[in-house]
Amino acid sequence: MGCSCPRSCRTTGVFTLGTWAGALFLLLYSWSLQAQSGITFEGSVSTKEVIAGVPFELSFTLKNAEGSRFNPPALTGFKRGGISEVRGMSIINGRSSSNQSWTMELIASKPGTYVIGSATVSANGRQLSSNPITVQVIPLSASSKGQVNIPPGNDGKIFIAAEFDKKEAWVGQQLTWRIRLYTQLSVEGYDLLDLPEFEKFFTREKVRYDKRVEYLTIKGKKYAVRTLHEEAVFPQEAGEYTIPPARISVGIEQPGAQGFLFGPKPVALETQPIKLKVKSLPQTAPATFTGGVGSYEWTVTTDTSTLSTDDALTVIIEVTGNGDSRRFAAPILQTPPAFEVFEPRVMEEEEYESETEIMHRKKFEYVLLPKDTGLQTLSLSLSYFDADSSRFRDLHADSIRIRVNAGKNFKSPEDLAIPQPIAPAPSSDSFSEKINRWLQSPLLWSILALPFLALGLIAILRRKKTSNPSNPSNPSNRQGDHKQGDHKQGDHKGRPYSNQSNPPVPTFHTLTPFPPLTTLTNPSEPERFYDALFHYLQDWLGSKFRIQPAQMNESDISRILQERGASPIRIQALLSVWQLCEQAIYGGHAPAEEMESTWLLTKQVVEALEREV
Repeated sequence: MGCSCPRSCRTTGVFTLGTWAGALFLLLYSWSLQAQSGITFEGSVSTKEVIAGVPFELSFTLKNAEGSRFNPPALTGFKRGGISEVRGMSIINGRSSSNQSWTMELIASKPGTYVIGSATVSANGRQLSSNPITVQVIPLSASSKGQVNIPPGNDGKIFIAAEFDKKEAWVGQQLTWRIRLYTQLSVEGYDLLDLPEFEKFFTREKVRYDKRVEYLTIKGKKYAVRTLHEEAVFPQEAGEYTIPPARISVGIEQPGAQGFLFGPKPVALETQPIKLKVKSLPQTAPATFTGGVGSYEWTVTTDTSTLSTDDALTVIIEVTGNGDSRRFAAPILQTPPAFEVFEPRVMEEEEYESETEIMHRKKFEYVLLPKDTGLQTLSLSLSYFDADSSRFRDLHADSIRIRVNAGKNFKSPEDLAIPQPIAPAPSSDSFSEKINRWLQSPLLWSILALPFLALGLIAILRRKKTSNPSNPSNPSNRQGDHKQGDHKQGDHKGRPYSNQSNPPVPTFHTLTPFPPLTTLTNPSEPERFYDALFHYLQDWLGSKFRIQPAQMNESDISRILQERGASPIRIQALLSVWQLCEQAIYGGHAPAEEMESTWLLTKQVVEALEREV
């Protein structure tokens, strides 16, 4: 009983089954390739900082495969415990993955930098190697070496100790001061009772720090150790300091029914005083050093690479570091003579906490005015003191090339040069020409006109004497004593004068030189500084531009300066100083740290407007 269908039908059916089998094979093969490509074998450590003598975990994880014949790396300089193996599976977004890990406990024998080599494992017919791991082992602190001073008055089962992460520091460097609890008892909660006053230090409490428990052996006793409090500390002056004790209350769990009924027992603990030596920075600081101590990085950007002499160039510098932000000043911008640089403005400023320390970020804006055309190059650098290497380091930005084109109001230095007068040639005129030139001289006619001017002056004085209205004997001077036919005294058009005197012409202060900074600055009285600077600006605007007191406002000042031909960038700089002074006087916001920069900006603007207008 064969198939009644044509032969071609049976052939087509065989071809279809073969096609499906091939497609299934390709699909399974692609899945196999994907599984092979997703296999990873990586090594890791449990902590970023490894302390000598403190156990830590080293793990190797295999994903998306089943491994066999695991071989750990050679571990020179470490004591190794046993190896534990764990298998698991996870499902994420409907996709499953398997993992297999091998974990061992290590103890570093001494501080140093170690490289843990690659481990190997066999998976899917291949031998895989893990990535090498670099481990930085740091020495134990005084409390971890068994040298911690156990406070007197206790049995040594529980105590607290304060410590710095460094024994010495530089002025402006960030340190970490912490309180650590050492206990052999079960503890339930704690309260900070009293923290020391850090005189001549700037401090900030930290929120993100390692709160994990570690186990240390001190004087033959094993303690569970945990950090309870951390602060970032920035020394302000050099010297040797003793930090007073701190007090903390902890709750100790009571055994048996007593603990169940009455709860944990509160116990007050106190740290021992600790000492710290702070060193001054070296005196050989480079010119580009602005106070940064620690580790710093920066970015430099400009708003354009091409501009005209009528425009302004804006340079933005953003600096990030871990030093004392209060000691860090704006970077010094060294530019070619073809640019005039204004004092920088702080655009943004923030402090934030990273995983291990307090960071600060500042963004500065610099405004540059081009004075000449051509291709100009800005080469910028910043120096900071690297506390780890105890030397100054430089940050360099890539050279910035700026093309400056001539603006509408540009005049080259050759055009601005004043031509020297040409000396007249020696005269060789004849006697008749000299007489003719003398008869045409204004000096001769001035001498001849003097007698006529004298006679006219005498006539005017006589007429004024006979009709002097201030003479009390003249009856016509009395009020209401006019006779019929008389008329009121008026001007040449017949209009009567006002009975009141003409309003006085406004007078202005004599233009005084710009006051020195020492006469204005007093760090304890910033309000007086801004008040004196504000009064100088008022006097200067009145004397220089004839601005009335009623016009002493931002809109009128801007309008008058524009009419006199002042550039917009200098008008804006002057108004910014004006606003800052008004806020200090009337708004109660007088920043003492900006007094010197405000004085320098005002001096630059005043001198520039004196030359420009």
